[in-house]
Amino acid sequence: MWYWECFTPHPPVIVPEVGRGREYEAAATLEGMKSLSSLAGLNPPDHILLLSPHAPFSGGLTLSLAEEYAGDFARFQAPHPHLSFRGEPEDGERLAEFLAVDFPLFSSRRKTCPLDHGSLVPLFFLRKGQLSPPPSLIIANPIGLSPTDAFRLGERLFDAPLRGSWALVASGDLSHRVTPDAPAGYSPMGALFDKTVVAALEMNDPSPILAMTETEREGAGECGMCSALVFLGLGKKHGIRPLSYEAPFGVGYATAFTCLHSAASLARTVLSEGVRSGKEAARKEAHRFKAFPELNERAGCFVSLKKRGELRGCIGTITPSYPSLLEEITENTLSAAMRDPRFFPVASEELEDIVLSVDILSPPERIPSHDFLDPRKYGIIVEKGGMRGVLLPDLDGVETVEQQISIAARKAGISSMEEAGLFRFTVNRIREGAM
Repeated sequence: MWYWECFTPHPPVIVPEVGRGREYEAAATLEGMKSLSSLAGLNPPDHILLLSPHAPFSGGLTLSLAEEYAGDFARFQAPHPHLSFRGEPEDGERLAEFLAVDFPLFSSRRKTCPLDHGSLVPLFFLRKGQLSPPPSLIIANPIGLSPTDAFRLGERLFDAPLRGSWALVASGDLSHRVTPDAPAGYSPMGALFDKTVVAALEMNDPSPILAMTETEREGAGECGMCSALVFLGLGKKHGIRPLSYEAPFGVGYATAFTCLHSAASLARTVLSEGVRSGKEAARKEAHRFKAFPELNERAGCFVSLKKRGELRGCIGTITPSYPSLLEEITENTLSAAMRDPRFFPVASEELEDIVLSVDILSPPERIPSHDFLDPRKYGIIVEKGGMRGVLLPDLDGVETVEQQISIAARKAGISSMEEAGLFRFTVNRIREGAM
């Protein structure tokens, strides 16, 4: 299952130990990398597929499979920090077998593989997020693919038979020839190429890049086109979030992020389609998510909407009301957007400002006392005389069990906890972005 993907530059100068102050000349990129780190940490994956145009290359799509990947910035006069990650060679071999049917592919397997700067820079920033435990890696170099095949690779990856949770890190700088002081020299193709790629990311549409001539692409002196096209292919029909662009050293750097988790993607699709075209159109669009086996299970869930950090709607079910989680998320999303009695229905002009989260609930279990509660780990249900109050776990401002019980009881209109029943549950919280 894919959780998320990011498109990231890889200039070593933005690593403080390398830049030694010059990193602040790329302030927008630093902010973009900080945002990527935060967004990635919301849904930490088990594994990362990292595309780097500077990784070992044998032609076509080259996979370097290893039991361990490690490296540092010594070639940039900074031996620290040193990074190491566990490899996933068995899954890499299965992925290679799956992709080799459609693409020119070369793979090699070894005990250890050095990390190039195209891998080290994004990993340096991503590890600052809450990626715990550290994910395992597969490193691949896509530069031997044609532009069309690079986009098709992203599309194909979406259907890859992957075990566990995955993220794609697509590493690549844009043009190295944007300004007269660029290290690779100046070309008018530089700024044109960067403008084209940024537009493609903003529109979530590869056609501007695919329409460029070979002369235009070569004139730009780029290394990130294939990574960008794979990123666009995997994120097709999902909501790409462009985060930054600048060319501070005459080299174009862009950052972008896409949440790919099936639950969050389903909720976003239903929200957008429901607000713009109505409930039936949203339900029809939701059917394309039936291919995700995890959405065919049954579970209660809550869908929460926030606008600029403030609650904009939240509706949920403690136990499942529908035959599948797909339908549960669909109906609760529509209700959160249109039927939460505390708010007016969401308008189409608000959609860009709204971020959402989906909480998938475990079956509630009765507990004998509040000693079995932890407001960070467990949600709570308080029941008495046919009244029921529910509170999700890990909420801002709820630090103690006493607060948790008090709020849940108050929501239900329960004034005394005498003879009240207590239940707890856990949640799998999938957040589309910072709430």
